[in-house]
Amino acid sequence: MNVNEMIEVRGCITQERYIKGRSLPELERLLGFKKGRLDNGIVVAALIQIPNINQFELLGYTQVAEHKFKSIDPTKLDVIKLKEMVLKNAFTLVGNKRLVKVIANTPHNAKVDNDTQYPPGQGIPQWKLTTALPARVAGIVLPGKIYL
Repeated sequence: MNVNEMIEVRGCITQERYIKGRSLPELERLLGFKKGRLDNGIVVAALIQIPNINQFELLGYTQVAEHKFKSIDPTKLDVIKLKEMVLKNAFTLVGNKRLVKVIANTPHNAKVDNDTQYPPGQGIPQWKLTTALPARVAGIVLPGKIYL
């Protein structure tokens, strides 16, 4: 991949402000990747389209990995209302709050259990794209470098 290349992304996303200026080991701890998973670097892709209410799920914070996150009980909370609030207050395509996907150069390993691959992170907001959306490669972080 190359900077400015157009790709499609899905899965967990966050806001750029939480990853900017961070080293790969710091990102592992923040996002909840197994130590060493990002040793080969990452690609950061910035969304160029805001997801609609049906294209994402609420995931809370990275202390709870996606596979451990329990769905919100719609009898206790209004999920649609929560998503509308997120769309209004958190989702943007500009500035340091823009939505980004961090793509590890070392892919998910189906032979290793999820608890090992995705330990609790240090707690930054995350959402799950359930539909592939267009994104532009905003940065490529090589080993030993930080995401600027």
